[in-house]
Amino acid sequence: MSRLLTLKDHGQSFWLDNLSRGLIEDGTLMRRMRTQGLSGITSNPAIFEKAMAGSGQYDERIRAALTKSDDVEAIYERLAIADVQEACDLLLPVYEETHTADGYVSLEVSPHLAHDAEATMRGARKLWQAVSRRNLYIKIPGTRAGIAATETLLYEGINITLLFGIDAYRETLQAYMRAMEERLRDGLDLRSVSSVASFFLSRIDVAVDRELRHRIDPGVSETLRDQAESLLGQAAVANARLVYADFCEVLAGHRWRHLADEGAHPQRIVWASTGTKDPDYSDVMYIEPLIGPQTVSTMPDKTADAFDAHGRVERTLTDDAADAATILSRLADLDIDLGAVTEQLVAEGVQKFIDPYDALLQGLEARCKRLRRSAAHEPLAAMADKLRAKTIRMTTAAGSGHPTSCLSCAEILAALFFEEMRWDPASPKARDVDRFLLSKGHAAPILWAALSEAGAIDSDLLSLRQLDSDLQGHPTPENPWVPVATGSLGQGLAVVNGMALANRLDGIRARLFCLLGDGECSEGSVWEAAQFAADQHLDGVVAIVDANGLEQSGPAPYGHDTSVIAGRFKAFGWRTLEIDGHDLGDILTALEQTRDAGPTAIIARTVKGQGVSFLAGAHGWHGKALDAEQCAAALAEIKAADVRIAVEPRHVVAAQVRDTRLPPGRMSVDYAHGDEVATRSAFGSALAKLGETLDDLVVLDGDVKGSTKTASFADRFPERFVAAEIAEQNMLGAAMGLAASGKRPCVATFAAFLTRAHDFMRMASYSRLEHLVICGSHAGVSIGEDGPSQMGLEDIAMLRALDATTVLYPCDAVSAERLTETAFGTPGIVYLRTTRGKTPVLYAAEEGFPVGGSKTLAESEQDVLTLVAAGITVHTALEAHAHLRERGLRTRVIDAYSVKPLDVETLQRAARETSGLLVIEDHHRAGGLGEAVAAQVGRLGRVFHLGVSGEPHSATPEALRERHRLSSQAIEQQALALAA
Repeated sequence: MSRLLTLKDHGQSFWLDNLSRGLIEDGTLMRRMRTQGLSGITSNPAIFEKAMAGSGQYDERIRAALTKSDDVEAIYERLAIADVQEACDLLLPVYEETHTADGYVSLEVSPHLAHDAEATMRGARKLWQAVSRRNLYIKIPGTRAGIAATETLLYEGINITLLFGIDAYRETLQAYMRAMEERLRDGLDLRSVSSVASFFLSRIDVAVDRELRHRIDPGVSETLRDQAESLLGQAAVANARLVYADFCEVLAGHRWRHLADEGAHPQRIVWASTGTKDPDYSDVMYIEPLIGPQTVSTMPDKTADAFDAHGRVERTLTDDAADAATILSRLADLDIDLGAVTEQLVAEGVQKFIDPYDALLQGLEARCKRLRRSAAHEPLAAMADKLRAKTIRMTTAAGSGHPTSCLSCAEILAALFFEEMRWDPASPKARDVDRFLLSKGHAAPILWAALSEAGAIDSDLLSLRQLDSDLQGHPTPENPWVPVATGSLGQGLAVVNGMALANRLDGIRARLFCLLGDGECSEGSVWEAAQFAADQHLDGVVAIVDANGLEQSGPAPYGHDTSVIAGRFKAFGWRTLEIDGHDLGDILTALEQTRDAGPTAIIARTVKGQGVSFLAGAHGWHGKALDAEQCAAALAEIKAADVRIAVEPRHVVAAQVRDTRLPPGRMSVDYAHGDEVATRSAFGSALAKLGETLDDLVVLDGDVKGSTKTASFADRFPERFVAAEIAEQNMLGAAMGLAASGKRPCVATFAAFLTRAHDFMRMASYSRLEHLVICGSHAGVSIGEDGPSQMGLEDIAMLRALDATTVLYPCDAVSAERLTETAFGTPGIVYLRTTRGKTPVLYAAEEGFPVGGSKTLAESEQDVLTLVAAGITVHTALEAHAHLRERGLRTRVIDAYSVKPLDVETLQRAARETSGLLVIEDHHRAGGLGEAVAAQVGRLGRVFHLGVSGEPHSATPEALRERHRLSSQAIEQQALALAA
């Protein structure tokens, strides 16, 4: 048998303190009544706030209430009254079986009226009449004004529950008896009137324990510490026992017995605030010691379940309170005045009711606003369904695609493109507008559908994924509305960061919306971008996470628990909003909040496949198009109306952006032949010079500006220097966003660390960027003692393998500066490879270095072999050339500074005129200069190759070049062997 049920055997009633619609609708209230003897329930503003404002439980009722009134307090009362009425009806049999002694539901008068007796009475009468149930208690704060109002209301026959402190208890009880006596004198029935008085427990212990712990300090005497420790957690129960003793004394008196003989019910005591606050205390410490006749224990669910599981049921309350009095006396000996504590709690108590009440009204007002907007935007809901229908038709026609991933974000795109975003369907390249980037690129079909509906594109939607269509399976800039290619997940937010940086530089106060998937948020690059946006205070960045709960292979990591992803964004410093991603009211309210400074993350709970019953929330549909029969069934369910919403062009205020081009003439370069200068230093010098003439040049550095030599640019142009920290993926992504916004970004880090961002570079190659310069410094084994983790040995292979890239590798300061200058005038992605150590200047300051060129540094008609090198190995090749000449072997030396594209003509001529080419490079043999040369001239002559093989090691640069056969001696030996 339930322990809660057996409480009634000892004269105590079990109530709950959490009335809500869910409790009624899911059968919990009836179940507890039937199995646990529940005989009453109190309303609680905090519980109502969570249910009314924080969930969709009340939405239909709120919509109905909005047709009657716009006053949020009136709407709350309407909703609460309906719940109370239903609960009263459920508890009516208890009320009748107990002859009106039990079976009550309470409803609270606004706590703002607590100090105005007349206003309290008006509020109580209004609620009493509105609920119109005999088993209703009107809850009133136990202030002086509240007690005065109580006496009058009880006389009028309104049942009252009072909230009070111990010092007010006698006055409360006297007010009740005076009201009963007055009704008796006037011949009114006493049996139909009831009252209870609530006494709060855990709040007293929290306050008293705080005082006691002040006396448990290691600095006080051991005796005092022991006394204080022995009283922890005892004040509330002791106080309650004294109250009960007073109650028993009154019931034994002649005055009360006379009223009882006439049918009056005793004003029972309700033990409230029975949930244990201190985890070190028993979870039933306010239930077990306070069981006795004529009492009510009102519990939160957690406490009720704990007591039912392991509580001890026996009568523990008596009219003897000697032990309780001793505890209060011992507290007084420690200068703790319980009367003062409870007086303070009463004063604070009203505010403790006002705060959740106000939070309830504020939350409900926000909910009402969302629902009003939903009703006002029914065309948007119809547009969302229209986008769903178009997406299904497109993917079915294509025979492939990701329709379910599109269906989950239909309302989000409808709200953005047809309501919230300021944009111009006639201007795909405009920047003085809000812009959108689809990071979850597999949802491309719904983007194409939205752009088509807005009149921004006229492409045939049914040409999706066809060779001659600009509507690819994942977005690319072949369609002019796509700033960069997306679909490799985890990249969009970093790109948007770069777009935001460009907006800041140009004074454009626009928002940048990035739609991600929840599975995508497992990518570390997302969190690199999240940290960067917060650290850089990128106010206009808005990340919207389509949390549809499903990935390709199964559930997303956290299902529909949006709090995890929201918590992560919040930890990085973002404003976070968790919403229902299919509720247009929720969506539009959240989007409205993004007008304030951000960055803002909206985590939208959605359903994958929403709108089609056999797709919604179903596993196994990722990346699968519907067949013709399934398509027809889905469209029949969606029933999309032919709604049309005109998009009015809207632009934001923006400063005039100057079109910057490379200046006529050439940059000044000043080095003397033989000067020892590192190419990385020359690169940094060139950047600083170019910054003077290129207003659109923006430099991003991965926390190595002292090594890459971008520090001089940072010092001279701090507003155009971005400290991207140790987050290479976000750095490359932000550079893509800058490039897509008309800037000339330059990314600088160690060549080795660029491997982390290779996928971003791969997607950049598909993004048709006008300019993106990447500098990888500290390349090759020539970095020396730092060891293999710091050696860029794969970088040329990475960049060569990408389409439409240029790879440049200077060997001295002059070529480094000139190639840096050239890079910023070269379309597309340009990779500059620089060296850590100093090398002698070979070239005159005015020497030119065109892309696709080379320099022949030594040449004769007697050349037997051609040495082809780039960067650091140009110098070892020249040393070898000199030694070989002394030994009678003539060699040609070519500086192949343009690795991609190669100077094919010069190399082919060398292949024809000499017996072979020996390529020397400080790079892995695979994928570098050697293979590039062999691919171009191998059919004309022999191509031999010296490059890095095996695992490098820490050592001096000279020792490592010797070990990997890149030194002049190794080249000399190889050349002699080949010539022989």
